Amino acid sequence: MTELTANLKTRCVGRYLINMPGDAVESGHAKIQGVSIGAKAMTEEAYRKEVAQRETVLKATKSVDAYPFLYAAGQARGENTYSFIHRGTVYDDPSRRYFEGYKWDRGYRFLPKIKTYDYTHPDQTNDPIVKQFDVKNAVPEKTALVFSMLEKLRGRPEDEIPTEPGVCFAGGFLPTPEGSNESVDTQFRLHHMEDATFDIGMTPDLRETTTLLQRANSTELRAALKAADGELIRKGTVELPGLKSEEWLVEGRRPETGRRPRQLIFILH
Repeated sequence: MTELTANLKTRCVGRYLINMPGDAVESGHAKIQGVSIGAKAMTEEAYRKEVAQRETVLKATKSVDAYPFLYAAGQARGENTYSFIHRGTVYDDPSRRYFEGYKWDRGYRFLPKIKTYDYTHPDQTNDPIVKQFDVKNAVPEKTALVFSMLEKLRGRPEDEIPTEPGVCFAGGFLPTPEGSNESVDTQFRLHHMEDATFDIGMTPDLRETTTLLQRANSTELRAALKAADGELIRKGTVELPGLKSEEWLVEGRRPETGRRPRQLIFILH
């Protein structure tokens, strides 16, 4: 632990700042307003090649029915942006739409994606189930959402700390006011310690009705720990300034190696 904390650097994850070992390598993605967003480091030339190859594949794909597979392709909003709207797979219902956005900025390629629907092309509005939907074609709404994100997304080196409200994720930053329906999943991996990783999940939306300690004491988790030849090291509350938190430290045997790595689960409320 002394070695891990000897050279800490501040990183931005989600809407928070945390201190991590200086050589930790970051990976992960975000999901905001239903849009999954990932970033990948690449040159602008590589980005343009990737988009061109993707367009070639989508244009060459034919649905198994009489309806198109690719519905839209072209520049989105802002510089170095592009987008596609397609069926997803050749077997998907004609109403299914997948929106893919592309953007290159400051050495990173962004790829926001969202699944949506259009019951007007072809027209299925007389279907009894479709009649119950207030919105028969959600493509314009989702297009506006993704276009707005593409316009704002920007590349972010791992040590850059934004000064405005927004969401940080591996390789990127989206300026946006604080709200709900967002999550960030990030992993920090250490070069010199293969078994040591820091997995961080952040969201303002409550996913559980019970606390970590309540779940750790459940019959199901006790049985899973026993099946993994596991052992409880410690659990309890942790005092942090202005925050309620809980921790659960366990170890268990990995079937493939027989080793007993420890896993620390830490929850902030």
